[in-house]
Amino acid sequence: MNKKILNSVLIFFMLVIWAIVFNKIFKFFGNNVEENNVSVNPITIVDPRMNFSKDTFDLRKVERDPFLGKYAVSRAKKHKANTTLVSRRKKTSITPKNSIKKPWPKLSYHGFVKGAKSTSELILIRMNNKFYKIREGDMLEDISVKRIYRDSIIIKRNRESKTVLKSK
Repeated sequence: MNKKILNSVLIFFMLVIWAIVFNKIFKFFGNNVEENNVSVNPITIVDPRMNFSKDTFDLRKVERDPFLGKYAVSRAKKHKANTTLVSRRKKTSITPKNSIKKPWPKLSYHGFVKGAKSTSELILIRMNNKFYKIREGDMLEDISVKRIYRDSIIIKRNRESKTVLKSK
């Protein structure tokens, strides 16, 4: 008898559970009247091109080295002792007209850089397979730089001028 009562109670709970499951399925797939009454809010799309503003900022020179924690030393204070760069204030002696003309050294111009605070450009010249950084008016050995352009430079040596085009 216990077995009969137990089976009937279990069948009753099984029917209740299946009734709940079928109810959930019919509510999910069925058309409910409540869903038709819900109002839909339209989504407004804003064009990002209409509110475009350019972000600008100034870069500042970093005074402190972030890795070492030391303050950077200005490169303008350092000078190499073996460089044959002569200040533009010094004048070279004029060679006599009877002297033998030396051939021009192998020169190539590689470009220039102009800083925001500086008034003259710093150019990179390769002379006899050595690179030199000089400014307009400076002298390198017996060659002086007269004018600097983006694509060329004008150099002068013993009253003889020459134009050197930028290397590619």
